[in-house]
Amino acid sequence: MQNEEKRKRIIAAVTVAGVILIVILFAVVIYQIIEISVLSERRNRLREEYENTLEQIVEGNDWLENYELNEDAIMYQLALQNGYRPR
Repeated sequence: MQNEEKRKRIIAAVTVAGVILIVILFAVVIYQIIEISVLSERRNRLREEYENTLEQIVEGNDWLENYELNEDAIMYQLALQNGYRPR
């Protein structure tokens, strides 16, 4: 009788430990899935920002080249806009 009760307690303890282990592992898996999705969204957002930055650099270079080619005309227009009157 004592051995049977002891055996039942051991079986119950092992079952509880097993269930707790399964619940903990399930929680870890869920956490990892959420973390992967968050990092994936962040990677996509950073990729978009990178592409936008490259686009702005190209546009900036185009503007700079245009400015360098037409610097005198641009300076003259700015001077006129700011009150300069040619003689």
